[in-house]
Amino acid sequence: MTPSLATGPAAARSPAVFAAMVPSAARPVPVAPPALWGDDACACDRDQVIFSEGDPATSVRIVTSGMVRILRMMPDGRRQIVGFLQPGDMLGLALTGSYLYSAEAVTPVTLRRLSRFQFDALLDRDPDLRRRLLAATATELQVAQDQMLLLGRKTATERLASFLLRQARRLTPEPEDHCRISLPMTRTDIADFLGLTMETVSRAFTKLKTSRHIRLLPDQMVELLDIAALTDLSEGC
Repeated sequence: MTPSLATGPAAARSPAVFAAMVPSAARPVPVAPPALWGDDACACDRDQVIFSEGDPATSVRIVTSGMVRILRMMPDGRRQIVGFLQPGDMLGLALTGSYLYSAEAVTPVTLRRLSRFQFDALLDRDPDLRRRLLAATATELQVAQDQMLLLGRKTATERLASFLLRQARRLTPEPEDHCRISLPMTRTDIADFLGLTMETVSRAFTKLKTSRHIRLLPDQMVELLDIAALTDLSEGC
């Protein structure tokens, strides 16, 4: 995956996305300086395909508004969502000549684009950008390990608690009780990210609601009522 190009404290305290490697859900919010990306902007409707796995990797994009899901398709037609990208995240930085995953708009999305040639030239003349990409790669390895643990060892409720906390930590590194997060993705999207069925995800939401860990609000908002309890649950305590 590719990282947010945030600088300063926000970049230091939040994991980034390196889209050519292992996508994740926890990433910094700040948008990279627009001047780096020129004026080549585009807009995508909800569920529109941005690019598909195997397409020629001719450009790199940065999300400036909305949410993007990135996914891989299995030979039997099932999909695995491997990340949700938000403003400030890049996508399309492939190590080979083709994209390693597909990207689709979860919500209406706007993006800015650089050709691979332009992006390579930007890296050549900006040592600080190269350092940030390297730091993002190292951080992403830890995020990938966390995702492997989530998919391999955690129960459905523990997985959902981990997911909700990741979304909250995109807003602030240390969320407090009663913080509210937006979940514009569908329950099916969440299920395909957590390696569960939609029915299991729905039961997990109900369990967290009944136990007073969360409150479900209109407009796809969720209030996290007890951060400490959610953290303990996500860690299997």
